Amino acid sequence: MTRGNTTVQQARTTVGALATTALLGALVAPAAVLVDSTPATAAPNPAYKILKHLEYSGPGKASLRVGYYDRAADKGFGWNKVKKKHNITKYSAVEYIAKSPNRDRVGNTTTYHMTGYAGKYRCRNGVCTLVKQYKMILSVNEKIQRDNQDKGVITMYCVGTVWCPNWVSKALADANRSARAAVDEDDPVIPESEAPDNTTAPEGEVTDEADLADENTPTGSQSPGEGDETDGTETYSSSYEPLRRSVSAATLSAATASASGTAFKAGHGTSKWTMPSATAEDRYRYIGSYTPLR
Repeated sequence: MTRGNTTVQQARTTVGALATTALLGALVAPAAVLVDSTPATAAPNPAYKILKHLEYSGPGKASLRVGYYDRAADKGFGWNKVKKKHNITKYSAVEYIAKSPNRDRVGNTTTYHMTGYAGKYRCRNGVCTLVKQYKMILSVNEKIQRDNQDKGVITMYCVGTVWCPNWVSKALADANRSARAAVDEDDPVIPESEAPDNTTAPEGEVTDEADLADENTPTGSQSPGEGDETDGTETYSSSYEPLRRSVSAATLSAATASASGTAFKAGHGTSKWTMPSATAEDRYRYIGSYTPLR
């Protein structure tokens, strides 16, 4: 009996050892067996994604696409170029110029230029003097793309400087009240904070010759120019008429009350002005205009 029991015990030990070996083998299987070897798929280029449809002085609306900006090659279009190259940081600033009645076709092409002006006044003792202004140019290409939408905004910039000072974007945006209207559920907007950064041109992009003119070149310095300083008391307005080089504070305030609503009666108004106190002698006023300031 003892010998039989010993034989049975040895058999049980052998079976147990084999089971343990099999279990350990499964736990230490080669890594190649456990790793998914499926190749990663590159994310599609977002350049043609539409961020917002802008109110536009041309037919329909103008598409503001993600676009791209390759700084090394100084090439791109859309929101990424407007923001990264020219420091226009608000959709509503772009839309303000998109609604300009000053709309000119570039040669015999589908590209159009809208123009406007942003200016800043210094007010003292009831008299306001123009100390800085920029002519703004917005380029829109109306060519229809594969998504049955226009290519839209190509670029927008301040003539004479590559990097627009911060106050320009804010001045134009504040003048565009319609941008703060109720959200259209059928035409959603992707907020500026959620717009993708993109530095790569989409595959197969076709660039029209009319979209290459930018009138600016890359610069190493992005410091504000003379007259771009701010003191925190700035207010904003817009006008389709030329701005005078010197006006009374009362006239300037009255002008902002009627400047924008004339050409675009639907949803296009002016911002509220706050005049400087009697004890504050030096104050700036910013003006956005669709015609030259004077």
